[in-house]
Amino acid sequence: MESTKKIIMLVAGGLIIIGVVIALLAFALVGFNWNSFNTSLPDEQKSYSYDLASVSNLTISELDADVIIVGTDDDKIKITSYENKKDAYTIDLQANGNLNVNRSVYKHWYEYIGFNISNQKRTLTIAVPQKFTGQIEASTMSGNLDLSGFESLDAVGASTASGQITLKNVIVANQIKASTMSGNFDLANLHPGKDVDLNTSSGEIQFNTGKIDGNLSISSLSGNIDLADINIKGDGDFENSSGKVNFNRLAANNVSISTLSGDVQGSILGDPANYKITADSLSGRIDIPNSGNGKIAVDISTSSGNIAIEFAAAN
Repeated sequence: MESTKKIIMLVAGGLIIIGVVIALLAFALVGFNWNSFNTSLPDEQKSYSYDLASVSNLTISELDADVIIVGTDDDKIKITSYENKKDAYTIDLQANGNLNVNRSVYKHWYEYIGFNISNQKRTLTIAVPQKFTGQIEASTMSGNLDLSGFESLDAVGASTASGQITLKNVIVANQIKASTMSGNFDLANLHPGKDVDLNTSSGEIQFNTGKIDGNLSISSLSGNIDLADINIKGDGDFENSSGKVNFNRLAANNVSISTLSGDVQGSILGDPANYKITADSLSGRIDIPNSGNGKIAVDISTSSGNIAIEFAAAN
């Protein structure tokens, strides 16, 4: 048995030495220049333009580039991308007015062997008139999503695997729905006519200033939820496992908050007489103010987290 181990170790060591020699020879043949191993092609900036009247909805599908969608005073939708012959975008304006922007990779399997050396991260920029009234759907794998500066959209859908989602200064007639696996949320000044639905596994959620005509639903596993100056005409439903739930000057029709080990701390906007607060924790501390027997229910539950709630007077 001992001799067999020695043979295996000798063979493995010999293979490693042979591999190192081959690598050094290949490196020498290209003049000791790492760029010779680079299999990526240089990108070229390209621009596309579409009349606003011909577009009813916008859909973007991306892999790893950051996507920036910004509202402008122009009358055209303008797209700025970086492409090469092996890695480009397919842009299709359909007869029904749907404008689809999709990342397309035209590589054979063997072209992924080698190094991809690039100092510049791609960015896909889409400038859309602020008066655009259609729906925007955008998704990426690892790239960030940034949408800002719209005043009359129909709805917004955003999703990433690991990229951050940023939504700021956006008014929509209907729903805002966004999800990510490990990316963070950075949200501010949102006014949807209906619901807001946010989902993440481990990303942090920051939401500052929102006027929501429907319900606000937030689900997280381990990321913290931080809310400030959120006014909800419908119900607020916040679920977390190990992350904290923090809120400042929260107003809603009804509020339901549940965590496993995360703390719950915040201030509720309004008159205590209009609220009925119930809180339950198995092993954590509970500090809640006296409330009346009002129609607005605030129900908070956690297993081991602490609960601390107070009321904030309306200005």
